[in-house]
Amino acid sequence: MKRATRSRAENDGQQVRLPQIEPVRLYRQIADLLNTRIDQGLFPVGTFLPAERELAEQLGVSRTSVREALIALEVSGQVSIRPGHGVQVLSGSQPPANPSSQGDIGPIQIMEARRHVEARTAELAAINHTSENLDRMRQAMALQAEAASAKAPHYREGDRNFHIEIAKASGNPAYEVLVASLWEYRTKPLFQRFEELLVGPDRPKKTALEHQKIFDAIAARDGQAATRLMRAHIDEVLKAFIKGGSDH
Repeated sequence: MKRATRSRAENDGQQVRLPQIEPVRLYRQIADLLNTRIDQGLFPVGTFLPAERELAEQLGVSRTSVREALIALEVSGQVSIRPGHGVQVLSGSQPPANPSSQGDIGPIQIMEARRHVEARTAELAAINHTSENLDRMRQAMALQAEAASAKAPHYREGDRNFHIEIAKASGNPAYEVLVASLWEYRTKPLFQRFEELLVGPDRPKKTALEHQKIFDAIAARDGQAATRLMRAHIDEVLKAFIKGGSDH
């Protein structure tokens, strides 16, 4: 009888299914912690949070992770990042934006992934492109050049189309899916705020020149140059995200 009871208990245990634990990115943990401290009154409304460097030292994390957390808090309306002044607390009792709504992937992680994936697509595009691919790349660059500013919808559309067309020219449709998916994150509020705060006003002009060089390398079927130029192009934005602006 005891043996039968043990057997049923073991069977019942085998049927128990615990919920999956979803990983939470470090920047999200930092944002949650700061949100809690704001709610507890440690940082009252109207006051300024400690400087980015100080927060990083206190928490034992990189300034990059702190920067992502602060911008996430601003996107959710809890703080206001005032370049040259600091990060001011606006409100509490409001959790940061739901991670699932933003994929819980930070802008820096997106750019790091693009750096690897799109360098490869540029290399393959130099080998496999068609004249139609080149025509559509030219059209994308022309569309982007018509924009009055980097905030204009067709500036972003042209930028995206250029990179998507390179992925199409690679000859591997899986790369097109990957690149399109990564580019969707650029429309997220967190990514857009990163660009507004950290990417300089001269970026559109530099982007146009970099795109032209990438195009020329692809058209010349120079895979090594296309790889190098694409990686350098994405590195410029990535470096701006990591370096940041003035200390908050």
